[in-house]
Amino acid sequence: MDNMGIIEALLYTAGDEGLEEKQLIEILDIDNVALDNLISSYYSTGLTIQKFGSTYILTSKKEAASYIEQLIEQKANMKLSQAAMETLSIIAYNQPLTRSDIELIRGINSDGAVRTLIARGLIEAKDVESSRSHLLQTTDLFLNVFGIEKIEDLPTTEEDEEEMEDFFSNLVNQKGDSK
Repeated sequence: MDNMGIIEALLYTAGDEGLEEKQLIEILDIDNVALDNLISSYYSTGLTIQKFGSTYILTSKKEAASYIEQLIEQKANMKLSQAAMETLSIIAYNQPLTRSDIELIRGINSDGAVRTLIARGLIEAKDVESSRSHLLQTTDLFLNVFGIEKIEDLPTTEEDEEEMEDFFSNLVNQKGDSK
């Protein structure tokens, strides 16, 4: 089996979590340039390899999006409430921050929304040595769900307010209940 087949098999096996760039380099015993060349030359009719942060994930092509959206809409457990989406957007744009920070911004207790987002793997809590608080931040899965490589690719409030609203409302329409 060639390296392309090995990458495909590894990423398929890793699933939604994907594999870190350094893991692929070590397993295949190649350098960054060779890995980049393999990734860029990957071809499949329904799948593609995407990079989110430093993680590579085998995912479906954009052309399949409408079919996948139908599947997601059928899965009630994939839905996020409006409160969870608001909390997620606050964390995405202000991370890292504490639960208290979120409460100050939203004006309401958001513990339930935070627990939901942690359970879905979209955010994680990091311990802070000098404090009893946890700092909340988005995960690589968040990047994957939103289809962006790094958090800086989120639409900015100053320049793209309409784009930002569309971005989150589209996700609510796909993943949650916008009513």
